[in-house]
Amino acid sequence: MEFDGEVVKQGTWLYADEVICDIRILKRGWRYGTGDYEDPPAVREERKGEFYYIEFGSTVKRGEYASGGCHESLAEALNAAESATHGTVK
Repeated sequence: MEFDGEVVKQGTWLYADEVICDIRILKRGWRYGTGDYEDPPAVREERKGEFYYIEFGSTVKRGEYASGGCHESLAEALNAAESATHGTVK
């Protein structure tokens, strides 16, 4: 995944109780839309604003990330990250 956005939080999380993986939260000035004509406009279209994206580091290669979703506040993103990693974020 190409890097874009401002890193506002970063750390590690524990995969399968034994593999240390990176995690970061990026702040971006937009939210990606789905582009699907069947979705309502609020979901389909990209939106400008302040949004927070979680990116989970690869379990096999440091420095590679996969998207973990978009959130409308930093607090929401932090809660989602804690939940997704079963409370193993440091």
